[in-house]
Amino acid sequence: MEKRKAITLVVVLLLVGGLIAVGYYAMRPQAAPSLDMAAVQAQMDAGQYDEAQAALEQIVEQDPQNAEAYFLLGLANFNLQQYPEARAAFSQALQLEPDRASAVHHNLGALAYQTGDLSTAVKEFKAALQAEPEDPDTLYQLGATYLVMALPQDAASPDPAMLSKAEGEFKEALQYDPQQAASMVGLGNVYLLQDHAADAIEILEQAVSAAPDMGEALFALGRAYAIAGQNEQAKETLQKFLKMNPPDVWAQQAQSILAQLGGTP
Repeated sequence: MEKRKAITLVVVLLLVGGLIAVGYYAMRPQAAPSLDMAAVQAQMDAGQYDEAQAALEQIVEQDPQNAEAYFLLGLANFNLQQYPEARAAFSQALQLEPDRASAVHHNLGALAYQTGDLSTAVKEFKAALQAEPEDPDTLYQLGATYLVMALPQDAASPDPAMLSKAEGEFKEALQYDPQQAASMVGLGNVYLLQDHAADAIEILEQAVSAAPDMGEALFALGRAYAIAGQNEQAKETLQKFLKMNPPDVWAQQAQSILAQLGGTP
């Protein structure tokens, strides 16, 4: 079955354990989409989620059996941070068309992850993998969830069992997509938490090579160089990262590391 990927949240750990998440969407195309659905897809592509949401609500009211419209409505709601509504729309899409199990469960996992319900996220990602075991995006996201679970706020050190689970999912994702930079970044963060700085640098250099404009990869690599005492490489990488105008929380972390290394932001 032809299917493009659904929501994926790309995460990288900051020194304070914070996260950044980036969502994107796609749909499993129908053979003959209506003109209305084509127009909605164009709105989604343009990031016009309010307009797409309004149009999709009209479509499902007129055609309550339209699984594709419910699926897209879930994506629009997700991007508008209307998570209960997104969950309801995805669930309706799955009820109408069970063949959507992989994408819908993936998206329900992303919803749970985004709202901090990590145990439900794991359950949903595993359900998605039952439908599509070799999906690198879902394998990555399950690994990212385990990585966050390895770092509970009240813990003195990472949970080694959760780190091992995260490592396994990232490695399996890379078996199916060797150029998936997100899993490389995740694996690099696992290695850093395991005090394996050399292994972290190796995989993070591969991530930067695969995705030179990926801020998550540059930030993680700069951290790894700093931890390993490779100060000049750390300065160069973090300064390159700052030129990308990252979110303030990332910029502050990078500037803090540079200040410790005696570099100029």
